[in-house]
Amino acid sequence: MKWLWLFLVPLFNSHLYSQDLFEKAVGGDTLGAAISQRTAFELNGYLRGDFYAGKVPNEDKAEMKSGYSELSLKFRIRRQDLGDAFAEVRFRWGHEFGEKIDEVGIREVYVSTYVGRFDFRLGRQIVVWGRADGFNPTDNITPEDPLVRSPNEDDRREGNFIIRSYFNYQPLRIEAIWVPIYEASVLPTSILSLPPGITFMAPDFPGANLENNSFALKTNLELASFDGSLSYFNGYNPSPGIGIVAKRVTPTGIEIDIMPRAYRLHVLGADFSTSLLRSIGLRGEFAYGMPFDDWESAYYIPNPDLQYVIGIDKEFDGTFSIILQYVGRHVFDFIDLAPPASPTEIPEHQIAFRNRLITFQRDEVIHAVSFRPEVKLMYETLSLEILGLYSFTTEELVLRPQAAYDIADALTFAVGGEIYSGPEDTLYGSLDSQLSAFFVELKSSF
Repeated sequence: MKWLWLFLVPLFNSHLYSQDLFEKAVGGDTLGAAISQRTAFELNGYLRGDFYAGKVPNEDKAEMKSGYSELSLKFRIRRQDLGDAFAEVRFRWGHEFGEKIDEVGIREVYVSTYVGRFDFRLGRQIVVWGRADGFNPTDNITPEDPLVRSPNEDDRREGNFIIRSYFNYQPLRIEAIWVPIYEASVLPTSILSLPPGITFMAPDFPGANLENNSFALKTNLELASFDGSLSYFNGYNPSPGIGIVAKRVTPTGIEIDIMPRAYRLHVLGADFSTSLLRSIGLRGEFAYGMPFDDWESAYYIPNPDLQYVIGIDKEFDGTFSIILQYVGRHVFDFIDLAPPASPTEIPEHQIAFRNRLITFQRDEVIHAVSFRPEVKLMYETLSLEILGLYSFTTEELVLRPQAAYDIADALTFAVGGEIYSGPEDTLYGSLDSQLSAFFVELKSSF
């Protein structure tokens, strides 16, 4: 990891040099103190080691799914009340899905400025929309990588270059977002089995042209006892579909070339959070999605749908809390996917079916429940939590139990797992043997 030393040595050398310079007196004060009145610099982050193990597909034995070390460095510079800048860089080394990883990733880099009632932010950012817990149908701005191995759910989020602005006029806050460049979420196609004769091609996503931009608007109402918003998104969905780009008839059968394809859509959204009886939280989120193009003639474009989440949360004596949510989806213009009439139609049928799996449109109506109970013990040094989702419609289940113990200040040990389950013709049933695993993590923050 020579690149790591190339980065760290200049960093620490510059830190030492600045200490020597700042200690020189200037007019009865130090130069460092004089500069600190105008600029504040913060450096923090963490170091961690993670190990994941699970079962070997189609065999009765275990294997290492992932094992890596990671260093995260977070920088923040504050310029009085005029603005700030933030960056997070991650260095990662290890093995994952049977391959060696040795990478540097820039998670976020942006600069913000504040002018009266306006805030402006420019750079690589992660945008999180929605007030529901874990399942946010209005969250369509930046991509995600569902294959990331981490006890922290937020690590699945990825950034994109964005121009973001706010207009603050309490109790209203209006947000505008412009996304000039498309960045796609990671599709789990590498671990979804495909029938013979299907070849994956490199994606051909929208280029960096202004005509391929996306934009979003959101109006927030922030009151003492009620928060809510209305939002609109017009652009390419960060989650692409699987498109057919070529089909050939050969002596051995049908051959098909496929690739990830992006599609444009409108999304009208709304969310809220409030309280009932002063002790029970009530939250909800709704989104209606309408693709631009014809979903009946293109497998990778999903049907219009309405997604909705309604939930309650309650805390008991500061040691036990629980979040319960109903998660639903209604697919419009739904047509059952008929079995192929001949063997030559099987490859296309498989592509259409997998698109319905990754867009959760296998069924016309989906009813599911999510839950997140958490218990804090031993003077809040031990936390026990389970995040789960069960679909009554498809009988799919995902569980993420986790126990985290604070060994000392900023030193944490965690153990837990990711469990996927469902019938063979469901997404979680297909991911079970690849992603189900238990993990251990040791993490030190600074």
